[in-house]
Amino acid sequence: MLFPGLDLNYIGHRFDAIAPAVVSASKGTHVADPDRSPPILQQAMHRLIELLEIVVRQINASSDSTKVSREELNELGDYGIQLLADFSSIANALNMPQQSRELEDLTLPMALWILRQQGALRTLEPVINSLARLANSLREPSQLQQLYDVAVELLQAVEPTMRNDQEISLKADTRRILLMNQAIIATRSHQPTLIDEAYQTLCRVLPDEAAQFFREGMEQMDALNYPQSVREVVEKYYNLWSLPRTLH
Repeated sequence: MLFPGLDLNYIGHRFDAIAPAVVSASKGTHVADPDRSPPILQQAMHRLIELLEIVVRQINASSDSTKVSREELNELGDYGIQLLADFSSIANALNMPQQSRELEDLTLPMALWILRQQGALRTLEPVINSLARLANSLREPSQLQQLYDVAVELLQAVEPTMRNDQEISLKADTRRILLMNQAIIATRSHQPTLIDEAYQTLCRVLPDEAAQFFREGMEQMDALNYPQSVREVVEKYYNLWSLPRTLH
């Protein structure tokens, strides 16, 4: 499994395995905002996890979870993602690239946990960064299929929030990046059915970018020696979209 035992304990344990080194490295360094120093952020993360556990218990204990409790979950969850992103930025500034990546990568399980508590996502950029980085690191088809399902889950979370023109404009690029990642993950899974499904979605939602995507995909087929079964699917879509598309 990509995230064994995906819960707040998993997130907390991973955070506690990474954060102390960043806190230690920050000692003696100048901090523009003392309230955003690594020790303060570390304490804030611990308190946040406690609060999230309390809110979820309240929601689960009530047969009709209140709108206030749901909104609190959304706000706390978003704060958690931002905390991890801030900690990641600090680690990067301290020349700790591995810790920076690992902290940002925790935003993905945090986002999934929020969604699986029926919460909503607001901050998505670090989550998408984590998804793309994980996609680049995986090789096993079964793991890539799990990651594909994660991309679908994130896309489904974005769509319902795009209720008006302003939100659509703000989140259109987020959706675009997710769709591209979804198609790339499917291709790397080497599973033709999954690839076909992802490509159909890409063509339907991003028709103006499909031709370029499939052109680059064909180049990758040769460069990375993809299996023939994968090549056939990519070639099919390349042929469909490589010719000028005109109205008749």
